[in-house]
Amino acid sequence: MRVSRYTPSLLSHENLEAIFVQRHKLAQTLVELVQESVVSRNKHYTLLIGPRGIGKTHLVSLVYHRVMELEAIQDRLKIAWLREEEWGISSFFDLLLRILRALQEANPGAKLKEKTVAFYEMSLDVAEKQALQLLHEYLGQNTLLLLMENSDEIFQGLGDEGQKKLRSLLQETGCCTIIATSQSLFNGVKLQTSPFYGFFRIRYLKDFSVDEAVTLLRNIAALEGNQNLVRFLATAEGRRRVQAVHHLAGGNPRIYVVFSEFLTCESLDDLIDPFMQMLDDLTPYYQARMSYLSPQQRKILEVLCSRRYAMPVKDIAQQCFATSQTTSSQLKDLRDKGYVVSETYGRLAFYELREPLMRICLSVKQARGEPIRLIVDFLRTWYGRKNLEAMYDGLMTVRGRAAKNDRATALGVQGCSTLATENHRIYLEQALREELEKESDPRISVCVEALYQHSRSQNFAELCADAQKLVRLRGNDLDHFNLGLALGNLGRYEESITSFERVLEIKPDINEAWYDRGISFANLGRYEEAIASYDRALEIKPDDNQAWNHRGISLGYLGRYEDAIASYDRALEHHPDSIWARLNRAELLFCQNISEQQLTELESALQSLTHAEQKRGWHFDLGLQALFQKFDDSANWQSWLRKLIQVFDDANCISALTQGLTQQAAKLTSEQVSQAKAEAWLQVWQELVGDRREFQIPLRLLSATLQYKKAPDDLSVFMALPIEERKILKQLLNIE
Repeated sequence: MRVSRYTPSLLSHENLEAIFVQRHKLAQTLVELVQESVVSRNKHYTLLIGPRGIGKTHLVSLVYHRVMELEAIQDRLKIAWLREEEWGISSFFDLLLRILRALQEANPGAKLKEKTVAFYEMSLDVAEKQALQLLHEYLGQNTLLLLMENSDEIFQGLGDEGQKKLRSLLQETGCCTIIATSQSLFNGVKLQTSPFYGFFRIRYLKDFSVDEAVTLLRNIAALEGNQNLVRFLATAEGRRRVQAVHHLAGGNPRIYVVFSEFLTCESLDDLIDPFMQMLDDLTPYYQARMSYLSPQQRKILEVLCSRRYAMPVKDIAQQCFATSQTTSSQLKDLRDKGYVVSETYGRLAFYELREPLMRICLSVKQARGEPIRLIVDFLRTWYGRKNLEAMYDGLMTVRGRAAKNDRATALGVQGCSTLATENHRIYLEQALREELEKESDPRISVCVEALYQHSRSQNFAELCADAQKLVRLRGNDLDHFNLGLALGNLGRYEESITSFERVLEIKPDINEAWYDRGISFANLGRYEEAIASYDRALEIKPDDNQAWNHRGISLGYLGRYEDAIASYDRALEHHPDSIWARLNRAELLFCQNISEQQLTELESALQSLTHAEQKRGWHFDLGLQALFQKFDDSANWQSWLRKLIQVFDDANCISALTQGLTQQAAKLTSEQVSQAKAEAWLQVWQELVGDRREFQIPLRLLSATLQYKKAPDDLSVFMALPIEERKILKQLLNIE
């Protein structure tokens, strides 16, 4: 089957579910709100906001089908799903007629149509009262679910008087629940003087991320039986091409559906023809969107269409011969409507079109013999600079051969004409020229400077924002690497792994990216994957003592002590002064053989810590875990813990012991650890260090852990902890 680009409501329930992406939680919430509206007096009214193509109709259709399957409420529910484009509504009476028509279509036996015929012989006031009475009679004690798309146009047609009557109907009867959609907020709901101000629960539909776009395309390809596309999307090349589409089209699902037809095109000949066909299909869509705007707003969009880069307000105002204040106001309205986006770089707010594809489509008619911007921009993002250079070099070789042999071979496709080859050269040259000029974007230098400043101050939240902007603006390997580091420092390890993998797609031989990818895997407890990543880093740089050290750490957490010690030995072989490798090695030797000799080795390693930063950066968790597992009696625990406390005190490194004790929380919840043994372990610690300030937090965390272990369904135990400690413990125990 073929997925409709513009009318998802035509799809069956099964197919809607099959390609549904991202909004599962929202869909479930909407269904639950309808259920509550039917079985109680609490009526809910939701307004879904998002530009055309974002998936509003898909979501409404899905909710409709799910509600229709709720057998428990069918005898108390009536559904009026208005048509997507209700052009003829100019009064409250018109809306009532549309609702009655929708109810008739849902229940042909209701004979509502015949009863509305007489209305046309009445005055408008009388007909309106009769229509209201007919609606009440038909509903009885049932609840009406009103599905109302493009509600901004309906509210505009109702006018102030019609909106007041609708609000009165909803408040006085309590018979209706609404799910409405709109491209943007409109006066009927956002002005404080409007009847529906504060009435709707407003939900903004988010753009799709690249990952969500890949999932959508994979779902569609599977539904259409296109296994070639399913396999292609699983490759790095397939994902990179989706990223190219994302760069041009933003996160609009409809555009991905359009682009899916030529994601697997390999040559320019295969790409350009369907691309131009797509352009012809999309241009009326964007022209229609322009028709919704005022002349002043269209002028602003024309200015933005003429520029490849975002512009500050003052530059846009200058190009429009308008004041900055007026331009700023219009830009904010355009942003609310989903036409433009803004970001702050330094002190300036830059604006650009939300969908670069809109700029390309609207400016294509002005090409007049010049390379069409659509194809130039697409080549840049589709192939990338490295591939463009290779294609251009190959094409120039072909042209030279063609001059001698009077035949051409363009990009590996036999039989292309010399004219086609010349066309390709023009496009490739233009794409390469713009790729080389990419650094001229004024936002990049501002962003780079901010990134360095936030890096020096270790403000990782701002650093992450800077790196994300650079990825969007430039997207080279360094930008993705900086983003990965920032995300890792913010504890967003899954996302950081994705960023490092982007780096490695661009340059597979960067050992730092493999190493930091391994760090993120380790922080997620995915030690096997971390080790594999460290191994790749060490293939590139065998003397990287940090990679050897962290490889040993992951092996230690897997209980592979011999292999871990061997890794620490390699780290020390390359860098004999590696303090961390020496400490970790001493800890694992203690784990293997808890003895006075190994305690002395540990003490010697601890004495080598001379800086405060070093003392804060290491913790003794595996050693404590080994001690807990080896002995089952409090006497042995007390004896060895007393010695360990003394050793760490003498080295002025007691924080390594307190941090190690904190890490014990997750271990004690294991089903293999009895409640009695865990409580005995805590009691020993309380007897030894219960009066010491440094140990108060880990002791509180362990105490709360054991209460949770005893009654895992009772989360109130966490509320006895300060919020900071509560967050730490929930993270340790992996509790949402």
